[in-house]
Amino acid sequence: MLLGLAPLALAALASSPCLAAPAGGAGGAPAPLQSLRAPPSASAASAATAGSAPAAASGGNAQAVIRASKLGQAAEQNLDEWRFAEARTQIDELATKIPDSSEVAYLEGYARFLEGNYPGAVAELQKAVKASPADPTAREILALALAAGDAVKDHEEAHSTHFLVRYPAEDAVLVPYALEALESAYTALAEDLGFAAEMPIRIEFYRSPSDLAAVSSLSAAEVARTGTIALCKWARLMVTTPRALSFGYPWLDSINHELVHYAVSSLTRDRAPVWLQEGIAKFMERRWREPINGRLAPSMEHLLAKALRSGNLIGFEAMHPSMAKLPSAEDASLAFAEVATAIGYLHARGGMPALRATLASVLAGGDARVAVATAAGGGWPEFERGWKSYMVGLKLRTYPGFDLPTTHIRKAAALASRRKPSEDDALAVFKVTGPLRYLRLGNMMLKRNRLRAAVTEYEKGARVVATSTRAERGRDTNAAQWLFPVKLGRTYLALGDPDRALQSLASLQSAYPELPWPNLIAGQALLAKGDPAGAVAALRLSLATNPFDPAVHCTLADADSRLPAAARPAPEIIQREQRFCRELSDTP
Repeated sequence: MLLGLAPLALAALASSPCLAAPAGGAGGAPAPLQSLRAPPSASAASAATAGSAPAAASGGNAQAVIRASKLGQAAEQNLDEWRFAEARTQIDELATKIPDSSEVAYLEGYARFLEGNYPGAVAELQKAVKASPADPTAREILALALAAGDAVKDHEEAHSTHFLVRYPAEDAVLVPYALEALESAYTALAEDLGFAAEMPIRIEFYRSPSDLAAVSSLSAAEVARTGTIALCKWARLMVTTPRALSFGYPWLDSINHELVHYAVSSLTRDRAPVWLQEGIAKFMERRWREPINGRLAPSMEHLLAKALRSGNLIGFEAMHPSMAKLPSAEDASLAFAEVATAIGYLHARGGMPALRATLASVLAGGDARVAVATAAGGGWPEFERGWKSYMVGLKLRTYPGFDLPTTHIRKAAALASRRKPSEDDALAVFKVTGPLRYLRLGNMMLKRNRLRAAVTEYEKGARVVATSTRAERGRDTNAAQWLFPVKLGRTYLALGDPDRALQSLASLQSAYPELPWPNLIAGQALLAKGDPAGAVAALRLSLATNPFDPAVHCTLADADSRLPAAARPAPEIIQREQRFCRELSDTP
């Protein structure tokens, strides 16, 4: 029974400690900054006073561990707790008192690493490691700074009021949309949660998930297994380019998910536990483009509905220390759905003031369970019962034959070529078996410009999908649920029948928001029907998943120019779409 299942997760939640370093997960699962430096042991804690040299280690190795003065300890704690301005003042003061010490070198290197000055960080941390070769923290941060610098060594930079973006040259198309979305989200977070950044917020785009793993504390296997594509860690947003995935992914929602993590970490001095961090980030990740509404993505709704019926919820304690360490991408998505609904219930009880009160309590050192329950207007048992009822009231549904389309990483050769993803590239991940045989035949007809014959084959395939079971289709052909409607929509559009194209795609646009093509084809069809405003809305959703398709920009430039004068964007925006249309059409 549905109600009997929810306490499993909440009981685990109730026993989950308040973690100082939440970590990332699939679909944008983030990981805020954590202190790499363990608290000093009793023998190492005898700190020198500010202005004196670090104390010698007890025992034979006087340079085994970097000793910290009281001022240095305070600076390090401030760096750990996202109080960057205060830490910088303390480090500068300490440098005037013990300028050539390994302590100052370590703290300066740590600060520069968090500020994104990787060469400067490496230079200082190398001094610290040379002076204290046995100190594990200095060595670990040095390794991270070296990896971070290597990952962005050929990147370009762009700025906005509150953000700095580092990106590969071939991904320049990402920049204007990323900055626009992030600034919109920043405004919303300031209004909703009272967030204000102490320094420019850095976002770095990486060419592949393996690059993301190299600059994080996650292994390449963990990133691949869970589909992790973005993190917030060490005071920056770390994001895999949508170029790296066969279908792209909702990259604009994902970077804003990471920004929410950045805000929560800043507002709580990085004291929020994993479940609270992830719940707020998932609940608010679309705030940059729409009001808070608490709706789940269909993939998460599907997984949560299944879990509620089967009793296979993810215990909240299993989310520590990282969503990315869960066994699979499905487990990570389910975990996100659980915590998002918990925060959705909290918001339903008290709105944004309840979220603010929760964060303020956690900042003050309060237990997150008590903070959430109090903000909701009761104790923990009352919150637990209310959350159960809330989930039932959502009337969650499953989607038969549902395929999770965002987990397909492009092959290494495609990534190395730096060519943009294409629909054909995406289709190459599937074996031509079962109903996909009709897809192959339809594609052959399409290449010969026999559009009606192609429609016939695609419709045959769609009927087979509709009448077969998941087991009969086979794992590789689950994607036929959306492949045939996409092909039919595109072919009907080529036949000059935008109404049939829209009919073919109607269910996909809501069920598969992770896919770029349903919204792209719908935008083209709506424009053909004389609805430029509807076309712009659909095209922007496609762009937010895969901005590398020139057709998105070509059609968007046309749609924007056809809007009424009062709704038409500035000429430079239309010119930008025209430029990307040309540039992306000319690149491989």
